[in-house]
Amino acid sequence: MDPTASPADASPVPEDKARLRARILARRRRRGAAARHRAETGFAEHLARVLAGTGTGDLAAFLPLPDEPPLLSALTQAHHRGHRVWLPVVEPLRQLSWVQWHPDAPLVQGALPGLLEPAGERHGAEVFTAVRVLLVPVVAVDEAGVRLGFGGGYYDRFLPRVTGTQHRLEAMACCYADEVLPAGTVPHEAHDAVLGSVLTERGVVPLGPSGQ
Repeated sequence: MDPTASPADASPVPEDKARLRARILARRRRRGAAARHRAETGFAEHLARVLAGTGTGDLAAFLPLPDEPPLLSALTQAHHRGHRVWLPVVEPLRQLSWVQWHPDAPLVQGALPGLLEPAGERHGAEVFTAVRVLLVPVVAVDEAGVRLGFGGGYYDRFLPRVTGTQHRLEAMACCYADEVLPAGTVPHEAHDAVLGSVLTERGVVPLGPSGQ
């Protein structure tokens, strides 16, 4: 909970989120190598279909940790098909910068423990004038589009900067298919970003009113 909040601001929502997050992350850790390998093929296939509709539009994504959706093949294929790929770098004050990635790009330890980030020139939200698809890492998302993140608030701060009418951008959650939960499952706070679709290893699922 925000240490600056007053007792009147206290809410059970962060604790509810923490319990749901812990349960889903524990299930991720139990996912076997064979299942992850099958999922890697699925993510690559379905992301390629999404990007095929963008011409050579740029992709912004994330470099997955071992338990996260296996996207490395998908990112590599996107690069080889001519899409510029941008990955996030964690900055102070819970901000994100973006570095262009390619399969041979050097990686360095990021500001957060265990997080590898691409080395290179850092850019701000201006690169999103060319980005057509943004994959947002989530622990889960519900059918109403409410995302359960990792608790840092980075994307809740960043998404409003690039999802306005001046950007032709599809911001998609990215998680395993069994992490797409019924509407109302994910606790929602006013600052939480709501997304319109999710990329899973089984395909793209529309969220919100259009998906229900």
